[in-house]
Amino acid sequence: MGPDGHTCSLFPNHALLQEKSLLIAPIADSPKPPPKRVTMTLPLINNAKCCIFAMCGASKAEMVKRVFVDKEDLPAGKISPKMVS
Repeated sequence: MGPDGHTCSLFPNHALLQEKSLLIAPIADSPKPPPKRVTMTLPLINNAKCCIFAMCGASKAEMVKRVFVDKEDLPAGKISPKMVS
């Protein structure tokens, strides 16, 4: 999870957050370098059995609170994998 609440290359207020059918998508206007990249989309990520966020350092504490406690509308908070047994 990035310091702005992004995950993978899904950034706040980006059109790819609305993607419903593509599993992998190109992004040509990433706000972080490099501007051109590919990313997993929410339909793919949320079809996982389990998702793990990797982050470290005190600088991420406020964003963790904003995403998981305050439930701010940020990309990392849109991750909700299906729990398939």
